[in-house]
Amino acid sequence: MDNFNEETAINYFNSFYDNSFNNGAFNAHHCNFNPLDKVVELYERLVQAEKDKVAYLEKLMGK
Repeated sequence: MDNFNEETAINYFNSFYDNSFNNGAFNAHHCNFNPLDKVVELYERLVQAEKDKVAYLEKLMGK
């Protein structure tokens, strides 16, 4: 990502809108959660899954 800018990314996630059409009228709703928090949560779960996998494979190898 050559054009990555942390401030821009944070602003994007903090201003995230669920844009939908209801009976032909345009409505914008704020998210009930912070999308950036969800990204961090998913990343932490991924890291933990990898740690668990490594521990399991080490156990299989007899370490």
